[in-house]
Amino acid sequence: MNPLNRHQTSEKSMGSILLVEDEPNLAFSLELNLKAEGYNVTVCMDGDAAEEMIQAGTLLFDLYLLDVNLPGRNGFEIGQTIRKKNQRAGIIFLTARAAEADSVRGLSLGADDYITKPFRLAELLLKVKRTLARCAMFELGESLEGGPLIWGPFQLDPEKLRIQTPTGVAELTRLEADMLKEFFVNPDRVLSRQHLLSKVWGVSEDVETRTVDNFVVRLRRLIETDPANPRYLKSVRGRGYVLAP
Repeated sequence: MNPLNRHQTSEKSMGSILLVEDEPNLAFSLELNLKAEGYNVTVCMDGDAAEEMIQAGTLLFDLYLLDVNLPGRNGFEIGQTIRKKNQRAGIIFLTARAAEADSVRGLSLGADDYITKPFRLAELLLKVKRTLARCAMFELGESLEGGPLIWGPFQLDPEKLRIQTPTGVAELTRLEADMLKEFFVNPDRVLSRQHLLSKVWGVSEDVETRTVDNFVVRLRRLIETDPANPRYLKSVRGRGYVLAP
């Protein structure tokens, strides 16, 4: 393992975080600020070392903050490994890649968010806090209550993280299940991006993000026969999205 990789803890820990970032100044700054918020922080500056740590399973984390461009394995590959082992841990990508295709790819791998550099520290800390809170609620069985939800040709099981579609069963990440559930309990109602950010991500309205739009792209690939011409999850110009009959 890279000698710069380090595992440090805080006595008032509110959650464990693996930060994989190869830029030393940014890694040091984020580590200090995250520890100041009370989190246990493990810093890793090499993709292969992070992959080895995750595969070994000797340290379990509640949240993974992953740079995409790393020495060795990239952040997308690491995120894929995490999701194979754990559908419920939080994942946030931190990257200079601002292209929509990269963002969609990251979210398609099961990330909770995709933050482009440079970013505002306050926004990152808020998203870390909200993601960890959502993870904790899910583990306690408080965020997704009740049995399967049925709408049209779909049956959503938020507890088992899967949806039955006309073409088969699709496995979901926790956040995908949360977002689909919000549409299922509000059928035929237009949900604004602000509504979805608040209900699903727990983010205030003043935070600018295309996360919602990118997640809708991901959900369409799961439930639509032709995602480019959606039949069910439709856009309403200037207003948001609706799960329409």
